[in-house]
Amino acid sequence: MNKLLSRPALELFVISMLSLYFELVVIRWLSSEIRIFAYFKNIPLMACLFGLGLGMALAGSKKDWSRWFPAGILALVLIICLAAPLNLVHVSFLNPLENYLIGAFIPDKMNLDSMLGRLQLFVPGLLVLVSVFYLMVFTFVGIGQRIGRLFQQFEPLVGYTINVFASLAGIALFTIASFLSLPPTMWLVIGLVPCVFYYRRLDQLVAMACSLIVAFAFMDAAVRWSPYYRITVHEMIYTDPGFPPFKYGYNIAVNYDSIEGAYNNNPAVLAKLSKKQLAHTADYYDTPYMALGDKPRSVLVLAAGTGNDVAAALRHGATDVDAVEIDPTIAKIGREIHPEQPYSDPRVHLIVDDARAYLRRTNKKYDLIVFAYLDSHTAFSSMSSLRLDNYVYTKECFADASKLLKKDGVMSVTFYFLTWWQLARVYHSLEEGFGTVPIGVFSPMGNGPTLLVGPGLDQEAVRHSGLKMLSLDDIGKEWKFTRQEWNDVCPTTDDWPFLFLREPGVSWMYAIGLIFTLFLGYGLVGRAFGKFTGAATGRAMFFLGAAFMLIETKSVTQMGLLAGTTWIVNSCVIACVLMMILLANLVQLRYQFKNLPVLYGLLFAAIAGNMIVKLSVLNGLPPTERLVIGSLILGAPLLFAAMIFAATFSTVKEPNKALGMNLLGTLIGGALEYLSMVIGVSALNIVAALLYGAAFYFSTRQEKPEAASDDSSVVIAPAAT
Repeated sequence: MNKLLSRPALELFVISMLSLYFELVVIRWLSSEIRIFAYFKNIPLMACLFGLGLGMALAGSKKDWSRWFPAGILALVLIICLAAPLNLVHVSFLNPLENYLIGAFIPDKMNLDSMLGRLQLFVPGLLVLVSVFYLMVFTFVGIGQRIGRLFQQFEPLVGYTINVFASLAGIALFTIASFLSLPPTMWLVIGLVPCVFYYRRLDQLVAMACSLIVAFAFMDAAVRWSPYYRITVHEMIYTDPGFPPFKYGYNIAVNYDSIEGAYNNNPAVLAKLSKKQLAHTADYYDTPYMALGDKPRSVLVLAAGTGNDVAAALRHGATDVDAVEIDPTIAKIGREIHPEQPYSDPRVHLIVDDARAYLRRTNKKYDLIVFAYLDSHTAFSSMSSLRLDNYVYTKECFADASKLLKKDGVMSVTFYFLTWWQLARVYHSLEEGFGTVPIGVFSPMGNGPTLLVGPGLDQEAVRHSGLKMLSLDDIGKEWKFTRQEWNDVCPTTDDWPFLFLREPGVSWMYAIGLIFTLFLGYGLVGRAFGKFTGAATGRAMFFLGAAFMLIETKSVTQMGLLAGTTWIVNSCVIACVLMMILLANLVQLRYQFKNLPVLYGLLFAAIAGNMIVKLSVLNGLPPTERLVIGSLILGAPLLFAAMIFAATFSTVKEPNKALGMNLLGTLIGGALEYLSMVIGVSALNIVAALLYGAAFYFSTRQEKPEAASDDSSVVIAPAAT
């Protein structure tokens, strides 16, 4: 007990907590200011893991890397705050049209059909990617080395307990900051204040002070920070000589990109506008009602945003509107500033939740279900390449929605597309999910198309509504594709939910960029680990890290199907993984399992069950039972994997390097997650099983066991972020 209350114990707790906390801060802040990292959040995660792994391997080095941590934070703050002045916000190394990156990613007059044009996009973006990646590595090397040195002062169980609870505290700290919608300046204050106790040299104090000064100097008081986005609001005023200026409403930009607004589409107001002013307004919110007539009385709006679709439902006579919006801050903005005040209407029920999760939790029936413009602009986890909206546009999701329609109900899907195959994907997913060919209509101004399907759809009435119908032949001529090419576009499924990929595969530009970035770090690995990289022990720890990261990533991703993809669900899942690791280590310390073949057998059985039992078979169960059983299916491999790690780690001779190799393995596991774009999410089980097979092979070739040194929590806790 005295050891737990000692100064080294307190320092280990704080440093371990800060490592996780700063990891979350940097990933979140960086992805908001340099947009490419919002779509590929696992790149900065991999950089953090790489740095921590190298730092732990250097715990015995005479050179003190930890003293450079404040300087690394200052450099990161500078590049994040100067991203806009340096034109880094929309830098990219990928073709935005191939990867659906919305915003000013393509410089004017750049021809991405030519090799020169692609290189002009790829090379500057790659330089930014590599520079930011290794700046983060440099920063986290210092904190990793400090953690490694502190662990040497404790017995395994004591050090482990401190580290795991510190990791949970780090997650809780950032979760609270997100819940309170605090800005990055406050994130930085929360993280740097404890650092003052450990970084007291004048240059370190100056570096931390400068970090805060720079952050506050570039802080925009008008920016709001939700748990997902950097949000700005601007008035929209349209002028025309001879007519009064018209305040249409507000434009909402998330992470520098305008994707929605709060608009005044009241017909009485619009009737007073000039043709020029009217041309700037958005009429597509009324399209479903113009096509169907003012029939729907009960309406479900998914991705309600600030309330434009809700206001349209009210204008057309809806008496019961359920509005589902995942971001509480955007919903709050809509309640505050929307000109028509739809969220203040007693007929409206605002539900802050994930759209897919709500569809599975409710049994309520609707006349009309509206899939509004839903574009997340971000991945839902730092470990995943999936976006918040990916599971909303799968055929299984549309099938779930169809069950909530009344016998004469209709489903409406409006989707913003950059290329024709994105429209084809949504069309085919809707067709297969509902079992009926949808029809499409354009708004009077030509916006859309809006896809309609359902038992209550009167196609003849729609055709006589005056709206232009979607014609595949017409858009085929416009976009230059054939009917066969249209039919060849595959739908999205819960196993392959990559809405924004034209076909299964990984962009060659991304693959080259990732491989080049990791190759540059190969020399650092050799210098830090020496011959340990080729030892059986090092290889076993490496494959254990890679496999665990892959299983964890897949489990976190699929939990989105059970509980939703909200930020709070993600935080709870990560915390549960840490607690599972704690349980596994406590069991190992109590019973000292040494029969690795048995543990591996249980692990492989759990992985096989994970792959064979599809989560869709649980759809018929009540929500609570479905969540519990699904969590057990997804969590069983993690539990056995954690037990295997604890048993294996107790035999290593060089624990610091073993910890570092394990973290490097998680780095590769994060990269292998992109294989899901080719083979699907479920097939990652096979890849993980192969990695665990390699770990088992090398674990049987280890040197004679020595005393246990269970520092495993250092490895897995950062990986779990």
